[in-house]
Order: sequence, then C-alpha cells, then structure tokens
Amino acid sequence: MLTMLLSGCWLYPAPPTPDTAAFYSGDTSITDVSWGCDVEEGTWTFSVQTEGWTSGGLISMSDDGRRLEAHELLTLEAAADGSWEELLLNLDIEADPQLVVSGKSTRYLCNANTRADLSYRLVVYTPENDGVADCRVWGQELDWNALAGYSPCDTRLE
Repeated sequence: MLTMLLSGCWLYPAPPTPDTAAFYSGDTSITDVSWGCDVEEGTWTFSVQTEGWTSGGLISMSDDGRRLEAHELLTLEAAADGSWEELLLNLDIEADPQLVVSGKSTRYLCNANTRADLSYRLVVYTPENDGVADCRVWGQELDWNALAGYSPCDTRLE
C-alpha cells in the first residue's frame, strides 16, 4: 500500500496501450456535482463527475467573506481511456475550529442556517499542467478573487 501511495498509482489508472483503446483527447469539464451534509453522521460530502481526467480539484467555502476553508478533492475512480473521472471528498464536522484539518474536517455545521450562509467554489484542474479546467460556484455571492486571489468563475451550479 505504501508503495502505491508513494508512486501515485492509486490516483490514476495506467494509460491504455494503443492497441486496446482510443485515448480520450477532449477538454476536461465538470458534468455533475453532488454535495450535502448528514447531521447524524456529522459529515459533509462532495462528489464531482468529470468528462476527461483531472489532476484533482478544490472545494472552497466561506460563510462571511473574510475566512476561507479549502479542501482538495481526490480521485475515487477514473476510466482507463481518460474519458471520465470521479472525485470525492468527505469531511468530518469539527466542533472546535482550531482543530480543523484541511481535507479531513470542517468547522461548518450541518444545519439550515449554515448551509444558507455558505458560499462555495469548486474547481477541477487539467491533468497536463494543473491549470483550472472547469469551475462552479453556488450559495451566497462572493468575490473569490478579493478573498483568496482565485481566478474568475461565473458558472453557477444549478
């Protein structure tokens, strides 16, 4: 297991050989986003489906436009031919904001008030150079560039 983690093989399947499949050569784009929180489990979940491979993603959240939480989304599953990928992030809710760990926990509670106050920004990165391939924003309007220097994203999640 350690060898797989160190080699990075667990993130992406090996590219197919030319005689087994045609490799996807289109652009990477978000095709579906599922998200929510579970009060009983005390968790938030973000799942992203893409067309094309990515080099991961980033979900950012803010409830006041002054503080920011950002968490990496990692590959759960991907097509061997590069045609699609699924990214996943599960976050535990941490009662003490001082103990929040990026990629593991969040200070945001799972209640209607918190969900209504949050702003979200999701990006997926290109596999070639880690540039932004596609993005979505939802929740409260927020100037992400002013808050964190993020590139513009005007595509609202429906």
